Amino acid sequence: MSQAALTLEGLRQTIAKQLEIDASEIQNDDNLFMLGLDSVSLMTLVGQWRELCVSVEFQDLVEEPTLADWQDRLKRNPA
Repeated sequence: MSQAALTLEGLRQTIAKQLEIDASEIQNDDNLFMLGLDSVSLMTLVGQWRELCVSVEFQDLVEEPTLADWQDRLKRNPA
């Protein structure tokens, strides 16, 4: 995974893969938990992003579970 994965489209692709759905099914303001994301899947994603040296906390993503919010948070929190 590269820094390009932190773009809105990159995140959409990564999350879609985790959810095993088509990326076109994820809108920027969809609640990702309503689309089927669970805590185990989220921890997997957090681990992937930390490998890219992004400082991200599980709880922060739970509080704002939309693609747009996550992209904004990940951009603001380099390690």
